[in-house]
Amino acid sequence: MTFGQASSKLEGAGMWKAWVVLCIAEARRLGLTPVATSQLHVILYLANTLADLFGVTRVRGRVLKRGAYPFFPDVQREVDRLAYAGVLVIEHVDFGPKGHMAAHYGLGAHGADICSAMLAHAPEAQRTSRLLRELVSACFGRFLNERADIGAIDANYGNAAVVEGEVVDFSEWTADNKNMEVARYLIERLRQMRPDVQRDGVRLYCDYLDRAMGAT
Repeated sequence: MTFGQASSKLEGAGMWKAWVVLCIAEARRLGLTPVATSQLHVILYLANTLADLFGVTRVRGRVLKRGAYPFFPDVQREVDRLAYAGVLVIEHVDFGPKGHMAAHYGLGAHGADICSAMLAHAPEAQRTSRLLRELVSACFGRFLNERADIGAIDANYGNAAVVEGEVVDFSEWTADNKNMEVARYLIERLRQMRPDVQRDGVRLYCDYLDRAMGAT
């Protein structure tokens, strides 16, 4: 399967698909599948905002502020395509109010083959996989097992200067990525207190989210 854009007008469709497959693969590696729709979107969003920490190319530096957690409707359509093609498998579906459905995804056999091929031949995929592994481990080890509503807490998405229905911009062309600011601040604070301890900004930022959400 080619992760091209022939069947989609989504900007960076191929990269989004690769990220989704790598994310579900890392969750499966850690015994954390199936991954709920809300969990998947939170991981993708955090990976996008913290990509610089692992030298990963950001896919898109903006998200519409709508709802309790970051959600990418256009990316979800690509997730649906991957499930339809057998790259992902829908292990079960939760049916909520007003016909709302939330799928829980695992990795299909075809998806495992694609993941192996990407990791064998693409250094960018290897870096992305490491980033997603850290996020999956850190988020599921903390808040994401219970809740995905990081909206009010996240440094970018929770920015009070951006109202509901407007675009949160953490673009690579600006200095407005507040998640990276918080992560770097936490890294420096830890270095000052414990020079012998090495902790990456991904886990420190997830610690910050976990503590902030626990206080709400």
